[in-house]
Amino acid sequence: MFFGAYLKIIIVFTNKPPKIFVVEDNPFYQNLILKMLESVSNDIDAYTTGENCLEEMYKQPSIIIIDYMLEGEINGLDTIRKIRSMNSSALVILFSTEPELLNKENLSDYGSFEFLEKSVHTFPLLKKLIDSYPANIAC
Repeated sequence: MFFGAYLKIIIVFTNKPPKIFVVEDNPFYQNLILKMLESVSNDIDAYTTGENCLEEMYKQPSIIIIDYMLEGEINGLDTIRKIRSMNSSALVILFSTEPELLNKENLSDYGSFEFLEKSVHTFPLLKKLIDSYPANIAC
């Protein structure tokens, strides 16, 4: 439930919806994530490559949901490493079908981040986390 609590804290302290980046190259997954997030924020940008995400980091996102396998030259973990050098406070959620990515070496080498395995079972969890957020937030 950390994700939902984090979103509530952002809204309470900033009095506005969080800036969210979704970095996912699969159109099906990207659209599904965007659809689930629209009740949380209307300030969401979607990217298909790590490079595009990094070019837009000046927008200072509060939350970044990122896949591991991406189009382009760099993968999700390498993107996270670069994100951490630009914005150490953003909540980064690695949303991937690769559960073996979650290990001590990755956590220390790439900076701390949350991991949610991308599967038919975790989309409802992501949805539940998002739905636990107050629905009456003005965006």
